[in-house]
Amino acid sequence: MKNQRTLLLLSVFFLVTASALAQVGMTERDLSKLGSQQTGSMGKINADASDILNQMGSSSFSERSMPIEGAIEPEDYVVGPNDLFTLGIYGYITQQIPLVVSPEGSVIIPTVGEVNVNGVTLAEAKSRVITAVKRRYYSSDVSFTLNSPRTFLVKISGLTQGTFEVSPVTRVSEILKVLLVDTLNTSKVYYEKSNDREFFNTQISLRNIELQRKNGTVKKVDIYKYFLTNDNDYNPYFLEGDLLKVPYVRLENNFINIGGAVQLGGSYEYVEGDNLETAIGIARGFDVNAEPDSIVLYRTYEQTGKFDKIFLNYERDKDYKIEKFDRLFVNYKLNVQKNISVLVMGEVVRPGYYPISFKNTRLKDAIEMAGGFNDKSYLPLCILFRTYDAEYAAKDTSEILINMRANDLLISSVDQTNFYTDIKSKRNRVIVDFEKLFNKNDESQNVLLEDKDVIYINDNKNIVYVFGQVNQEGYVPFKKGMDIEYYIKKAGGLSLAAEEADTRIIKFNSRGWYDPDETKIETGDFVYVPKETTRPFEVNVALISQIAGVLLGVLTTYILIKDTSK
Repeated sequence: MKNQRTLLLLSVFFLVTASALAQVGMTERDLSKLGSQQTGSMGKINADASDILNQMGSSSFSERSMPIEGAIEPEDYVVGPNDLFTLGIYGYITQQIPLVVSPEGSVIIPTVGEVNVNGVTLAEAKSRVITAVKRRYYSSDVSFTLNSPRTFLVKISGLTQGTFEVSPVTRVSEILKVLLVDTLNTSKVYYEKSNDREFFNTQISLRNIELQRKNGTVKKVDIYKYFLTNDNDYNPYFLEGDLLKVPYVRLENNFINIGGAVQLGGSYEYVEGDNLETAIGIARGFDVNAEPDSIVLYRTYEQTGKFDKIFLNYERDKDYKIEKFDRLFVNYKLNVQKNISVLVMGEVVRPGYYPISFKNTRLKDAIEMAGGFNDKSYLPLCILFRTYDAEYAAKDTSEILINMRANDLLISSVDQTNFYTDIKSKRNRVIVDFEKLFNKNDESQNVLLEDKDVIYINDNKNIVYVFGQVNQEGYVPFKKGMDIEYYIKKAGGLSLAAEEADTRIIKFNSRGWYDPDETKIETGDFVYVPKETTRPFEVNVALISQIAGVLLGVLTTYILIKDTSK
């Protein structure tokens, strides 16, 4: 009797369950049929995708993952056709039903009916659906969750014309990124190729963009301001029917310039309504050494060609209006201690980079920081190199070359060629006598160090380099007290083309050229034997003619003087 009662209760339970499922649930076949009704009229990129997914055992709705910035804000997200939701009913019967917003903008809920959610926020859509379901299943808990945002097409207008696939979580900046790097964009490539001229430099606008909504409203897009303020209004999400107008700009016709102590100085696109705070912001803010209360604005007047200097304080003048072609300069702090260093190499105890203070650290100080010399150091061969920045070197060289025409020493073309070669050669060696400085404590040799200086403490190489017109040029072991003939002999002697009379000794440290009778050879020095110079016949004829002319003039003068004295 007890078993019969249990069997009866189980039968009633299954009947109730089947009835509830008939009202609330749907079979997998029905869901698949509904899915085909909802999406069958929509074009697909991969026509066989559904068959492939079915073979893998997936459901009829393929959820495509797309990158999002974080959890979607229900008050911001706008619901539209093809959004994929899950309706959950939890109570006596628990059921989860996938729902797709139809092309008409509604969701069809079995046993409940049709609920319109098109064009409303996600929060409003949740409220409408839950309210409708609760009328039918008032004792159950109900949820309505967005599973996968839809995708749709928007139009882009400008030099690039076309449509792009986006979603409600796609910002304008994502499309701009595609436009900037898309090498398959035919119109863009053609435009750049046909206008490949230095003075015609155009680029996609990042600050004067318009997003036209289907309802007629227009949003001004400013990517720089978006990253400066994190305000979504400057970089909105897309909606169906949007038209994005992205103009191309010529920066030289519409710019402001920010320089000095800012993070990323340069010229930037101007937007009507820009103020001082915006200008500093798009230059990535102040440098650590900036003086925010010492900003100079240079404002040019096209009619007169003159400009005004306007002095601004950032905290006081944040809202100061900036105009097109304005130039801002943020002053640096006075006496700022820059991050500068020198490199000490060679025969010191601790070689490496060492910090120095601006215009205050001397050569001796750097050697002490490196632990001093080791036993192998040899002061006569030590060197200090100075690296000048490219801008300084170019300007300095240019000034000298401009003045070369006024120099009376540059007479022949050979003189000019030699001068030009010399001025273009490296000028980074600082002449310092390390022996005088460290052995005789001569403070005149204790030079001030500059940023990126290189101090090389050499060892005693005990060699002399012999090159030029010798039979075996190369390094010859140094032998104290030996003259130039000794080293030439060690290098195989003079070659047939040698001009022995013009042989020179080049000192290692100063790189000065000396006659062998004027100096003695030391370790590290160079011996150079030049090639004998043979003059062409016409040169010799001209030289003889000049000498003959001089002699004739002297002789004529002598005869005239002698005749006059009679």
